[in-house]
This record gives sequence, C-alpha cells and structure tokens, in this order.
Amino acid sequence: MSEQKRIRGQGRIYQRGGVWWCAYYRNGKEIRESAETTDEGKAQKYLNAQREKANTPTFVSPQAKKLRFEHLCELLRADYRRRGNRSRLESKLTRLAEIFGADTALSITTARVDAYADHRTESGTKPATVNRELAALRRMFKLALRKQLLPSMPVVTLLPEDNVREGFIDQAEFEALLAKLREFDAADIADAAEFAYRTCLRRGNALGAVWPWFKLKIDRTGAVTSGSVRLPGAVTKNKQPLALPLTGALLALIARRWAKRLPECPYVFHRAGRPIGRFERAWNKACAAVGLPRVLFHDLRRSAARNYRRAGVDVDVIQRIGGWKTASMFKRYNIIDERDLHDAADRLEAFLATEASATPTVVPLRRRS
Repeated sequence: MSEQKRIRGQGRIYQRGGVWWCAYYRNGKEIRESAETTDEGKAQKYLNAQREKANTPTFVSPQAKKLRFEHLCELLRADYRRRGNRSRLESKLTRLAEIFGADTALSITTARVDAYADHRTESGTKPATVNRELAALRRMFKLALRKQLLPSMPVVTLLPEDNVREGFIDQAEFEALLAKLREFDAADIADAAEFAYRTCLRRGNALGAVWPWFKLKIDRTGAVTSGSVRLPGAVTKNKQPLALPLTGALLALIARRWAKRLPECPYVFHRAGRPIGRFERAWNKACAAVGLPRVLFHDLRRSAARNYRRAGVDVDVIQRIGGWKTASMFKRYNIIDERDLHDAADRLEAFLATEASATPTVVPLRRRS
C-alpha cells in the first residue's frame, strides 16, 4: 500500500496494489470505498464527488449498496431472539425469499412490494396471511434504517382484512362434542379441549401445559383435592404470568389427568407419553358428527371469553385471564352475539314495564286561581 495522500478535513486517497481508494466521513463515521481507477487524479475527483454526496440525505453508502435481502432476514431473526418473540417467522421469510431472495435491499422498491402483495392474493392467499408477511418485510427494513445500514425504505402498505373473530360453541354443543371425541377414542384431545374451554387459554398454552406449572394438594390416597395453575410469562403471548385457581369441573379434569400422568412425560395432555400435536382428523370427524363442521379449536378460547362475560365477570378480569393487552384486542373477538342482543332487549322491556307501572314521584304544580 502506498503512502496515503491526505487533504486536511477533506478525506484522503490511498492505494491498494495499483488501485486507488478513498476515505471520507458521514455523520462522524468513516467510509472507505474503491475509486476503481489507477489514476490518482481521477481518484481525487471521485473523492470530492463522494464527499459532497455524503452531506446529502439521499446519500447511499457502499455498504448500503451491498446489503442484501438475506442480511435483512438476519436482522429480523436477531430482533426476534432479542425480544423473545415466538411468532412463526421462517414461513414468512420463506415466502418473501421466493420473490426477493436474490435481491439487494435497495432493489426492493415500493412498486415491487405492491406487486408481491398482488401476486400472493391472486394466488388465493388470505389478506391476513399476506399482511403478516408484509409486516415482517417492513420490520426488517425499519431495523436496517435504525442501524443506519440504509438511507430509506420502501413503503409497505398492508391489505384491508376482515379478521373479526366469529366462531363460538355453546355449552350444550361443547358437551356433545366432548362425548363424541371420547366415543372416537380421542379422550386425551377431549380433555385438552375442555381445559382450553374452561380457562380461555390459547391452543399452544393448553396443549403445552406441563406439570411444573401446577401446584396441587394431594391427599393420602393420591387424589387431587385442590390446587392452582400458573403459566410463566415466558410462555404467554403478552409476556405476563397468569395464575388460575382449580375448582369445580376444572379441578376434576386436572385430577383425572393427574391419574393418567407418566413419570417420563411432563405434559398434562399427552397420548401414550407423547405431546399432542396435530389432531384435525379426529376433531373434524367429531365436529361433523354433532353438526358443527366449522368449529376450530381456537373457537374454544372465544367461547370461554363469552362465557366469562355472560357469567358477569368484569371485562378487565376477562382481559387479564385471556391475556388481551387492550380493550380493542378483546373487542376483536366479537363476543356479543344475537342471543345477547335478545337478552338486552328483554331486560329493557322489563325495565320500561316496571317504570310505567310505578307511582309517579313528582307532584304536579297547581295553577293559581
């Protein structure tokens, strides 16, 4: 490397082999890049031009030009790990990589992002799914901006989606479903479903329940007489621990599972010592047999929230049990249905009838003669 040519406060040029390089500053950070010439004069002109561009908001550094889609993916993965985010990420990145996998970050423009969304919806993908992929893309670009790896990012516009929760199952229907599951030799699935229905827990928390979460009181015969369950914040979506008492039918359910526990298996709900994974075939068969062909396991959570509300439990308490951080998130579950509206109308009619038959308490004023 030849001796550096320095220009005080104006950067410098230097040689590597026979090629001239230049070094200059942007926001106090040194940037080095090749001038791609063996001519010293041309190298100096290139330095002057880059130094002027470095003072503009549209400046694109050599590092930004080299940043690729896979580098953005790594930024997002690291962010997920740092925040303890357990959302499914790789499936989203795989879909995005089908279009952008070989691209530089700067070549992913607003027009191409819009075209990606159009392509996914035209292929039959639901808007909610596309939006989760677009949100991942937007997040990775924001991380790159925050780390000053890129000067700008494309506009990522999410699609309109109608994702109001609609599925519910009443108590009588649910009891029939449980009976049919047990009839079809799926008692373990029935127990897991009942646990979700009575606790308002998400599918992952219900199926993934392990005995260390439970604090049980056992009598001399080995039977469960009382207890509670406490989900650690590490497994809840809102990162807050959740404790629930075990009473009534819920206590009876856990006592039944305690009798079925296996020393080598930590899971409360298992099939021959193995955790319960996919069970759509048995579930759909049982649902169809009782006339409920469209019921999802997640509908149990929605139904539990509605049951809590109908039982008169305060909304703030229901939100705490279900892990909804805000009232708007809770409202998306749309837990008021036609029966609730009829009940409200009946209560209003009864109130008005009572008011009409009541003795007036206001004495009319007499006119002066």
